[in-house]
Amino acid sequence: MSLAQLLRDGTSESHTLAENNAFIRCFMKGVLEPKSYAKHLESFYFVYKAMEEALENGKDHPVLGKIRFPELYRKAQIEKDIAHFFAPGHSPIATPATEAYVNHIKEIANTSPELLVAHSYVRYLGDLSGGQILKRVAARALGIEGTSGLDFYEFPEIASPKDFKDKYRNVLDSLPFSDSEKQKIVEEANLVFKLNGDIFAELEETLISSIGKAKFDEVLASPARH
Repeated sequence: MSLAQLLRDGTSESHTLAENNAFIRCFMKGVLEPKSYAKHLESFYFVYKAMEEALENGKDHPVLGKIRFPELYRKAQIEKDIAHFFAPGHSPIATPATEAYVNHIKEIANTSPELLVAHSYVRYLGDLSGGQILKRVAARALGIEGTSGLDFYEFPEIASPKDFKDKYRNVLDSLPFSDSEKQKIVEEANLVFKLNGDIFAELEETLISSIGKAKFDEVLASPARH
């Protein structure tokens, strides 16, 4: 089976769990406010910074060189959003879950760089797919018109997300992995979902402090997605 299909099938349960994460459920229902959203940007700033530095450092690697697409990079886009939500000169702050995520990226970049395929797949293809839905929800919830504050979701160098995703999956399927290596990539992709979930779990506290426990519980009491 192709790597793209294995990743899709092998992470389906993790994907469903991610959609039912408390913070994401609130997000998708438009229960969102600037403070927790800004903290979400701070956390992922560090994640993308680490991932993109690893991809750049590995641009001559036989695998990483093939999945290195600078047009996907998010760090510079997130920096624009951080400038929107925070005062000038603000330095992003990494939370414990963010630090754990970043340290893992740095570790595999040094020991098993091919596993970065899983990180690229989960984050970037997610941004090109569901991220566009989150952009519309965030715009409404935060009262944002235009892209200021939502540049994270903008891909100015990609004309057609669908065509690019097809291209990306074709590249995945061209990578010279054995069946056992493909399985390791799938396992790593599931870990990526967990690392993301740990960040979202941290954000719950900020969201609750902003909207109140009653509102938070009300959202969670509504039916979850399956």
